Amino acid sequence: MLTVIMVGLVGLVSPPVEVETLAGQRLVGALTRLEAGQLALQTADGQLLVRAEDLLSVSPKLPAEPSQPGTIAIGLVDGSVFSAAEYTVRQGQARIALQLGKTLELSTRQIRWVRLQAQTDALAEPWTRLMEMPAEGDLLVTRKAEALDYHTGTIRDVTDSAVKFLVEGELLPVQRDKVFGLVYYHPAGPDLPEAICRVSEATGANWTARTIRLSGDALEWVTPAGLTMTCPLAQVRRIDFSQGRIIYLSEQKPESITWTPYFGTSRDLPARNQFFAPRLDRSLGPGPLELGGRAYSKGLALHSRTHVVYRLPGKFRRFKALVGIDDRVQPGGNVRLVIQGDDRVLLETTVAGSDPPKHVDLELTGVRRLSILVDFGENLDFADHLDLAEARILK
Repeated sequence: MLTVIMVGLVGLVSPPVEVETLAGQRLVGALTRLEAGQLALQTADGQLLVRAEDLLSVSPKLPAEPSQPGTIAIGLVDGSVFSAAEYTVRQGQARIALQLGKTLELSTRQIRWVRLQAQTDALAEPWTRLMEMPAEGDLLVTRKAEALDYHTGTIRDVTDSAVKFLVEGELLPVQRDKVFGLVYYHPAGPDLPEAICRVSEATGANWTARTIRLSGDALEWVTPAGLTMTCPLAQVRRIDFSQGRIIYLSEQKPESITWTPYFGTSRDLPARNQFFAPRLDRSLGPGPLELGGRAYSKGLALHSRTHVVYRLPGKFRRFKALVGIDDRVQPGGNVRLVIQGDDRVLLETTVAGSDPPKHVDLELTGVRRLSILVDFGENLDFADHLDLAEARILK
């Protein structure tokens, strides 16, 4: 159970917020309390209480305008990411000038990476690869035009003009304007405490939080890495409680995928198999998933006859999705959809292009494997483009 401990607001008028629950409810009102596992919301119909374990998100109805991010980006070991105007290090202690006049001091043991120069589309992928590759020491990353290079060693002090970098016993002062970024090496250590939510600020910062509370007109939280942060409520854009509690199937690797053509051949055709393979977060045709005149950024697109099996990564209660034939091929398409939990049929229905999209909400308690079969319907496999928009499992 998720427990959020907050201090109630007394005598203050809170700006209106929208609360979304795991059940799909959207509630609007003034936040009056969030404590000991429940949220209190004052609405036009009176006070409503929502259990913290049922929360998905809390967002201001009138969010603050986004501010210009700093030129430096920083990622902590707990997944928090934020920007800064200045970054220096002395004897393992980083001093970071944030926006809105804040200054942050923390150990480099809490820092995963620092990007000292602005990111570009061309550099995004190589920078990500460098952060993810196995390393035996700190990385000093330099930029040459639209390419990145790196050197392995130990990052020492960082000043406004240079990065002191120890390589094979020699301490080298590297001009700071030549350095694109720094990646700190952290040997495997004890696991960090579990995060219960993410806090997004108008500055673009996204913080993970293991505890969170309201103090006057400010939100205060502690990150899993042990950093205590505060932010005025007026500068909070969203508090997201979905981490680990809602998982989109498009983000999960299936245990197995089987596609069977309507007209079989005597030999396997890899190009054809790839053409009819499931699509993640986009339709089988060009562009996003489209159902009922609306585009969806998350979900699966499956062609008949496709059978996908997922091993659930934990104990989940429900499976939800909006199901229908993609708008682009309607009124064509006719498939038989069968969803099973382990060996039990949870849903068996026909989906036709002439039908409106259907909301699917299935009980998953005790289920270890989720099976989705999109079988041939009444019209061979013509236009059998089935979308499962926002297909997700929830705790």
